[in-house]
Amino acid sequence: MTEKFIFWAQALDNASSDYFDVRGDELSSDDSVRRQEAVSLVSSVITSGTRIYEVSGILLTENDRHFVLEVPSVQLDRAGRTAPIICYGDYDATVGDTLGASAAVALDDFAKRIGRTLQPEHFELVRNSFEFLKKKYSTKKLVRKVWILAIAILAISYWMAQMGW
Repeated sequence: MTEKFIFWAQALDNASSDYFDVRGDELSSDDSVRRQEAVSLVSSVITSGTRIYEVSGILLTENDRHFVLEVPSVQLDRAGRTAPIICYGDYDATVGDTLGASAAVALDDFAKRIGRTLQPEHFELVRNSFEFLKKKYSTKKLVRKVWILAIAILAISYWMAQMGW
């Protein structure tokens, strides 16, 4: 199930290496190239995307085909700050209930592997966040179709005007 996602969590002591799981492959601390690639993917969504969900510390940002989900763990870092677990993934026309459920389960599995705990109520919020993603994608798809139709009508109208009809 984790093959769909990239997970990233900061070390709680703020000195150790961060935890990374890239599509089911746990990255060692010396795998700097793949770690940087994962950070770049997450950063690109956060900087160029749109935050579409923000409830009780759960943040969902998307940028057309990718999403970044940030879920706070129960544990705080040594400085007393929230320590979110980040999940990056792809989505397409099939975005729906299964993606949200898969992300929630995979997040929990990753959290347990690194010794973290998620709030039980966050699981439902994660699933809900993907409902927002599904609605946003459906709206984008509809707007795209309307634009294509409008352009086609304009092109036909122009052609008909050129033909003298």
